[in-house]
Amino acid sequence: MKIIFVCTGNTCRSPLAEAIAKDLMPDYEIHSRGISAFNGAPISQQSMDIILENNLPIPESAQQFSDADLDADLILTMTENHKSILQSMYEHKNIDSLKHYTSGKAGDVVDPIGQQIGVYRNTYEEIKKLIIELLQSN
Repeated sequence: MKIIFVCTGNTCRSPLAEAIAKDLMPDYEIHSRGISAFNGAPISQQSMDIILENNLPIPESAQQFSDADLDADLILTMTENHKSILQSMYEHKNIDSLKHYTSGKAGDVVDPIGQQIGVYRNTYEEIKKLIIELLQSN
């Protein structure tokens, strides 16, 4: 199964989701992308610090979501707005927000960009909890 996690710039939330999912779901093909990413941009230092602290697989640099990503079995966004943007651009039945897909309730994963490391840790914990729920549902 191929899963792609999507956030805005593919430097904070979706790389965290990719790293967590690769660790917890080694039999899945996991990637992350951004709605408005600069291809090759590095992961934020805070996200990288958390990935290293938790001995998680290091994601590749930022990549823009593209038509080539539509072969994924599941595309999970960090916000309802990301989901709406992708659904308006692509007729892909398997696009949902991570929170809605795991809980059935709409919601966003808070963007920690520009915040202190503690906010990034909270985002990491939130994403990890949601990915554990995702794993249990599959």
